[in-house]
Amino acid sequence: MSVATAAGLGGGAARGLATGTGTGAVLLVGALAFAIAAGSLSYTAVTEARLALRTDGFRVTWTDLGNATAVAVAAPVTYALSVQVGVGPVVASALVGLCAYLLSETYGAPAYCGSFVGMATPAAGADLGAVAAAGLVAGGVFVAAKRAFNGFGGKLGTTAFVGCLTVAALGGLAPGAGAVPEPTVAAGLVVAAAVAALVAFLVSVRLGHGPVVGSAVVGLVAGVVFPPLFAGGDALAAVAFCASFVGMATPERIPGPGPMLLAGGTAGVAFVGAAPYFVGFGGKLGTIAFAACLVTAGLLSLGRVLAPVAGDAATG
Repeated sequence: MSVATAAGLGGGAARGLATGTGTGAVLLVGALAFAIAAGSLSYTAVTEARLALRTDGFRVTWTDLGNATAVAVAAPVTYALSVQVGVGPVVASALVGLCAYLLSETYGAPAYCGSFVGMATPAAGADLGAVAAAGLVAGGVFVAAKRAFNGFGGKLGTTAFVGCLTVAALGGLAPGAGAVPEPTVAAGLVVAAAVAALVAFLVSVRLGHGPVVGSAVVGLVAGVVFPPLFAGGDALAAVAFCASFVGMATPERIPGPGPMLLAGGTAGVAFVGAAPYFVGFGGKLGTIAFAACLVTAGLLSLGRVLAPVAGDAATG
């Protein structure tokens, strides 16, 4: 599901950036960029899927059951904070993730995953029951996927998105309507995404606070500061939070500030293009981040294959 969905979001990004220009050159560049991104994403996804399938001895442990419970509980708690208390989805999710991690590092990540389910909004017809059901599904997916795609930012959000899609397939959710931002706004969102991803990465890796704290801090600051300061503050907070999931990637997946800026910018482009789709679904932002990480990792891997580093080329 995640690869097909991410490819759809990527296609939306290409169409979104081309909107309003109408020139053949822009369309051609967009098509080429999307083809490269889709190829990179597919390359990484296939490689990771093969590794996951080779893993032996899968079994469900008591820790897995605790993880699934954390996902399931965090989903309705986040929704209640977001909608019923009124703090909004970004702040609610960041708060739940940060508090859960501070209370228990073991269950911080699964609770954060559940909080992404709880970001579903009434724009998608979400209510407490639908969110709770999606949280249960996401908890099962979290356990089933525990050995797949580890270290990629956005994996938790994609897990949440699967839960929401499952409930949607049963008639519990339906996407709301959205629109692609204007070009100048879109450019600002892409820049903000690149910066947010880098900041989350630095807090997580360079300062040593870990991915949940790195992402949650960026989301909490963005969710509190941006809406009152900027006319499009809600979108700015959402794209920063989205990119913070990219910043949760490990250095083994996205090695260093430069690639992280690229991955964050890629997430920003996808965020812009995906604006009309799956509005109000929890996990949408994480799925965008996951796709951006897969694309970036694929590009880096292909680059190493096609253009070995100078030291390797000179030896022998």
